[in-house]
Amino acid sequence: MLALLALLLLPCLPGALASYPNQPPRLRRPIPPGPRPLLSHGFRRDSSLGVAAVHEGSFEQLIDHANPSLGTFWQRYWWNADHYGGPTWPIVLNAPGESSIDGYQGYATNTTLPGAMAQAVGGAAIVLEHRYWGRSSPYANLTAATLQHLTLQNAMRDVVRFAHLADLPFVRNASANATQSPSSPASTPWVLSGCSYPGALTAWLAALAPGTFAAYHTSSAVVQALSTMCEYFAPVERAMPSNCSSDFRRIIAHVDQVLAGPDDTQVARLKQQFGFADLRYNDDFAAALVNGLFDWQNTQFYTGYDPLHRMCDYIENMWPGSNATDPGARGVGLLKATAGFAKWSRDVMIPGSCVKTGYWSDKNTTACYDTHDASSPVFADTSVANTGNRQWMWLLCNEPFEYWQACGPGSEYQSGLVPKLLDRAYWRRQCALFFPDTDGMTYGLRKGRSVDALNALTGGWGDSSITTAAMAAQGSPARGQPIIWTNGEFDPWRPATVSADRRPGGPLPSGDNAPVWIIPRGSHCNDLLMRNGEANADVARIQRGEIDQVKRWVQDFYARRARGL
Repeated sequence: MLALLALLLLPCLPGALASYPNQPPRLRRPIPPGPRPLLSHGFRRDSSLGVAAVHEGSFEQLIDHANPSLGTFWQRYWWNADHYGGPTWPIVLNAPGESSIDGYQGYATNTTLPGAMAQAVGGAAIVLEHRYWGRSSPYANLTAATLQHLTLQNAMRDVVRFAHLADLPFVRNASANATQSPSSPASTPWVLSGCSYPGALTAWLAALAPGTFAAYHTSSAVVQALSTMCEYFAPVERAMPSNCSSDFRRIIAHVDQVLAGPDDTQVARLKQQFGFADLRYNDDFAAALVNGLFDWQNTQFYTGYDPLHRMCDYIENMWPGSNATDPGARGVGLLKATAGFAKWSRDVMIPGSCVKTGYWSDKNTTACYDTHDASSPVFADTSVANTGNRQWMWLLCNEPFEYWQACGPGSEYQSGLVPKLLDRAYWRRQCALFFPDTDGMTYGLRKGRSVDALNALTGGWGDSSITTAAMAAQGSPARGQPIIWTNGEFDPWRPATVSADRRPGGPLPSGDNAPVWIIPRGSHCNDLLMRNGEANADVARIQRGEIDQVKRWVQDFYARRARGL
């Protein structure tokens, strides 16, 4: 078959889109499947450890840690203490991510790596909701004024304050005479875990706020903010069958030529072929052609046919019922590949894509691909429950994280998979549409903030002099803290992690206090779901290693406390 990797990989859930149409892909951790009573790494998954075993709690959090007088809001969390040994036993905290925690209850159970870690050490598991998402927002209307307190600094301080001050229901009545909270980090080993953006939060907390957590686990941690991230597409290309990537390059070169040419009729004909006859702007059409590549980051090992390889099969004219023969390594050539890609666009990508946002009812409309209309609900919906990526866009535009999947001017790397019109300016332009000035307030990019300043604060990739395992034992860029770094070989976000090829000094080597794991053929956060370990021996090996490492660090914590350290 053309798509050999398709036998191994599938997105975690059909609805777990990498990106809203023509929006930057979000760094969302995978949504866990329902629990199954299967053996996994030496313990049985309780079928009862599903949503019913996970409880809801809330914590009174400061709106702005630098200005407590602004007041507080309630920050939601899930907790599961089914395997909790009692006061001073470990607590595994999932760092908050850029979405509501509805649907993420599984991260408090042993269907996921953090929950399995908690079970292995006799601990409780907690999933903390990120400020401004779900039911944890201080404001209902999200504008440039009210979003001023959605910052990296506040998000990090939320985590630390929660660990020190949360009145956790499962330890509340543990000891009436205790001189400190029975869950205090002074007496209890807290383990912080995160993948993707939460993984970066975890690493940045290790570097900037050491002392609260006994150990850290990160997966696909995007610690280096990048203004342009054309390298995102390099791992995707490596994951594609070679005939598909070759034909895709031919298609994009042809699209670039047509869009740059003087023949408006030819441009209109090309848009119509792909199902975008009503899309006014050429840059939006160019961006739409890349949306299929973003699906790769959602792939998991535990089952079947993934969207990227489905797209490739269409490009190679092997859609269901086509009766086409395998085209071989050379591909089908420009004309057939363009026809196949256009059929995929019309038949697979477009139908229902705008309906899924909740803003349109016509399954064939392409209105959600228009990023120039300021009145579009994508930009106009300021509610917390918006589906237009609003809060994440604020972090991209304000901190700024940027992470724009763009090539062209400003990019050190170029990719033949990306149309020339999809550049950094395309993404940055949308910041002003999302966040027009409100009460004199605006976003960071407009005020001159840069990723360079952010990386100077966080440490980014870390000390470029760290080039040996002996040096890595110091834990850089976590500055000596015990931390696990796990990344996928084919993770599109790997260029922003410590395993990036262009990290100064090269990818971070593994050390005793900072082990680095690379998942062969892995994509984004593939160690998080335990079902991936059931499907893939390499993932299982790495998951066992991660759990064993956390167990050792927890034991070290108790040994130090016993010595009065």
